[in-house]
Amino acid sequence: MVIWRAPRSPQIKLNTDGSFDRDTLIAGRGGLIRDHSGRLMLAFHYFFQAVSSFHAELLALEMGLRHARKFSLQIWIELDAAAVVTTITSGGLGSWQVQHTLIRIRSMLRGLQYSISHIHREGNRPADHLAELGATALGSHIVNEGTTSHHPLALIRMDQLGYPSFRFS
Repeated sequence: MVIWRAPRSPQIKLNTDGSFDRDTLIAGRGGLIRDHSGRLMLAFHYFFQAVSSFHAELLALEMGLRHARKFSLQIWIELDAAAVVTTITSGGLGSWQVQHTLIRIRSMLRGLQYSISHIHREGNRPADHLAELGATALGSHIVNEGTTSHHPLALIRMDQLGYPSFRFS
């Protein structure tokens, strides 16, 4: 059982995800920012190109941080990319292809009170859905509760209510 947890006030929570197609190099980044009650503050999805799934995950995190910093300096970051969490927390450099992105992320994290953690994909369903939308919808889209489609809102509401997702091996 995987359950999404809301942050404690005044902290906000940023969930991000990257989607990547190795054959076309087409990627999508998606994410959402929620408050202590699980209410959606902002969601986004973007179409772009990346060099790897790791790169797509990093670019999704970078975009999420750009948006989240506008709401609060106390942020709980949660991703389903364990390698990204490990790289950020260990101070790793990553490959030459992603080093500039890591430098930008670390620069944005300075001055923030943040924590970063891993959640299985099943607990990150709204961000996963938004990343997939980003990979198929040209351009960039920033939405809030009043302007997003019903599917992401349903996933967000299920998280708010504490509905579990299930991970099968």
